[in-house]
Amino acid sequence: MLGYEPEEIINQPINIILQNSQNNNLNNDNINEVPIYKSLEDGTVHHINHAIFYRKDGSYFPVEYISTPIIEFGTTIGAVITFKDITERKAIEKMKNEFISIVSHELRTPLTSIYGALNLLATGLLEPESPKGKRVIQIASENSERLVMLVNDILDLERLESGKMKFIKQQWLASDVMTAAVELVQNMANKANIKLLFSPAAIPLEIDRDRIIQVLTNLLSNAIKFSSPNSTVWLNVQLQTPELDSSPEKSPTVLFIIKDQGRGIPSDKIESIFDRFQQVDASDSRKKGGTGLGLPICRSIVQQHGGNLWVESNLDRGSIFYFTLPQQAVEN
Repeated sequence: MLGYEPEEIINQPINIILQNSQNNNLNNDNINEVPIYKSLEDGTVHHINHAIFYRKDGSYFPVEYISTPIIEFGTTIGAVITFKDITERKAIEKMKNEFISIVSHELRTPLTSIYGALNLLATGLLEPESPKGKRVIQIASENSERLVMLVNDILDLERLESGKMKFIKQQWLASDVMTAAVELVQNMANKANIKLLFSPAAIPLEIDRDRIIQVLTNLLSNAIKFSSPNSTVWLNVQLQTPELDSSPEKSPTVLFIIKDQGRGIPSDKIESIFDRFQQVDASDSRKKGGTGLGLPICRSIVQQHGGNLWVESNLDRGSIFYFTLPQQAVEN
């Protein structure tokens, strides 16, 4: 686990692999602060839940370890150190903390709104048919839709990452999924006064049609949401064939391009927007809608088809999202 041969560490100080989380520069003056040495000094067991061990190559990982003294005739002659790599545990803790954050922010806000709206109607403070009553009902309905969307996105992402989502891949034309996606977002584009242009091409693909339409509609709706009125969003597709001198294993790929004239993405956010619950602006989930899970879901769907998803963007000049799909189906 540490990358050393036994002869490299015999008779060497423990600080070549152990770094104190309080002080990453252990030396002979402070080495006695390490619990392993305390076991040798006082003959007691020390259980450390969070520490860092360093590998020979300089990389490090979180560990939990127990230092148990070896005592013979009342004298401590050594110690047995058992340690466990807790990298996976840390990752699970991070996911748990993220989920708690979601519950406290993403779920609580719409639930509070729905509760308040229903309470006003139930207590008779507002008449359902009055203008204010109708507005309250509309607010409750919109927040209910947001909750359903959030729950569905969480479930989709978990199924994708756990490999439990089944893909039914069949032969379809790129023009078919492009047309279906544009039809789904056309009304949204009309309301936002966005011109939607697309150039369908009859390129055959072996895909899960519904999931690729899900990717296209998500990317198109994002482009519409973050574009200014009277601007244009484009959807194009290209067939990419391997170079003549490339590897014979390479097969043709299909490249989808979604381009907008929106506000763009800062360079330091280019990759983070594909993480869970990450948006360019923290207020976007309230102002623009969405759950912050759409792009991670899109990337996972594309990757499980054997493709890639990425973005190029310049602030105030728009963004271009690209994703590729192999023409031939890739086994999950």
